[in-house]
Amino acid sequence: MVPEPRPADHELTTAWINAHGRMTLRVLRPARHTVLVEVAGEIDLSTARRLDEVLGSRIRSQVREVVVDLTGVTFFSVAGLNSLLRAQLLADAAGAHLTVEPGQSRAVRRLFTLLPMDFYGVMNTRPVG
Repeated sequence: MVPEPRPADHELTTAWINAHGRMTLRVLRPARHTVLVEVAGEIDLSTARRLDEVLGSRIRSQVREVVVDLTGVTFFSVAGLNSLLRAQLLADAAGAHLTVEPGQSRAVRRLFTLLPMDFYGVMNTRPVG
């Protein structure tokens, strides 16, 4: 379950627009040592770098838990998967816990079904089914 943010906890809202689509990231702090990154739109080769930047900076900010909510994702490519795997490696190195919430996003659920994250043994995901 994704932690419910309090209204005063909105730390950052940023939008990334490019020729291939739009990805919006919203970063919230629902608890003192927890960061929630909500992602909406398309995660592809052109937007995954921005996701890397946001996740990397939050993981390095001395938080204990990072939750990535992909509920609003409409397109999810292998570049997005790689971004999440890089974030998991950073979290492991920083002693943080990374959880990926696929939500009801058909794009994310499809890729997670084809390439189960637990197969890699490195990413904590919420069940897809």
